[in-house]
This record gives sequence, structure tokens and C-alpha cells, in this order.
Amino acid sequence: MTFPTTSSRRRAVLMALTGAVSLPGLVACGQRGPAPQAVDLGPATPWPVKDQALARRVDLQAVTASEVLQGTGVVYRLNYSDPYARRVYRDTRWAAPLPVLVATRLRQQIARAPVAPGADTSPAVAVTLELEDCVQVFSSTGQSELQLRLTGTIGEGQKRVFDRSAPAGADAQGAVRATSQIIDALAPEIAAWAASLPVR
Repeated sequence: MTFPTTSSRRRAVLMALTGAVSLPGLVACGQRGPAPQAVDLGPATPWPVKDQALARRVDLQAVTASEVLQGTGVVYRLNYSDPYARRVYRDTRWAAPLPVLVATRLRQQIARAPVAPGADTSPAVAVTLELEDCVQVFSSTGQSELQLRLTGTIGEGQKRVFDRSAPAGADAQGAVRATSQIIDALAPEIAAWAASLPVR
């Protein structure tokens, strides 16, 4: 029987210690994925309805939302398998809370709206919107639609619900594009409604 020499034992101990130190580092590196991609609603577009001029200016004061919509997750729901669970994409996040992005986009759009000649010169109509829901709903693994609902309030009692959906593909990018398209489509509808109401 042969026994390891002192130098052999030292080498074995050093190798064991080196492996023990390096292994957690390798595990940590394996767990650390790329940072989520930050997305917004894209560049501002021209006023989408060329011939629609407002009766007077509209001022969007705020877009509020419940706590569940205050985060930055892009939310989806698997209606075909688990319709009660709201999930968020791991690799894609909104660059800011969605109500902030929606408010910014709508203000950009409404600021581009033409005002009719001889329009009412009274102060702009003040509108507050509540973002009630924005979720990508999958009916199957490859098909979804983006469902978005806003409630507009003017004064103390004048309200209107704006409910819209659009095809959203099968991934986060589809949800982002559909959200942007819906907001751009709703901007003239919201502005025209607000401008048509009498000032109280």
C-alpha cells in the first residue's frame, strides 16, 4: 500500500478549495440572465384623423390607475389554460408605469389636434382618465388580443368608458404594438368627446 506524499496531499487540498470557490461563481453566472428590455409606446405619430378639428382645446390632467396597474410589467393572461392568473413577461418591461406612458402619449396626440376656425375660446376642457385594465389575453398558444379600457371624467359627473381591443400576436412585442395602436386610435375619440361637452 502506498500513501500520498505531503506535497500530493497539499495539491489535492488546493484543488478541492479552488473547486469549492469557483463552483458558486459558475452557478451565479448561470443564473444571471440579461436585463429585461425596457419598452415604451414608440415615437409620437401625427394626429390620425386629418379632417377632425376640435370645437375647443382639451387638457388631459392625469391618467390614474389601480395599484395592480402601477408596475412596469407587460401583463398577459392564458385564457385557454389558466384564465384567473395575471402574468408578466420576464424579458420585457415598460420603461415607466403604464399610466405614465399612456398619459404622455395621449398628451402628445391631443396637442397635435387641429382646432376648428372660430372655436370656443373658453379655457380648455379638463379631462381625467382612469386606466382600468390593459392585458394581453391569449385564446391559444399562438393567438392573443390586447384589451384596454379607460374611463374619462369631466367635472363631477360626466363620464364615458373607452373600451378597445386589437390583435396582439403571440409575444410581448405584439402586446406593446397593440397597446400603442389602441392609444393612438382612442386619442381623437377622447378629445372629440371632451371638446363636445358644455363647460360647467
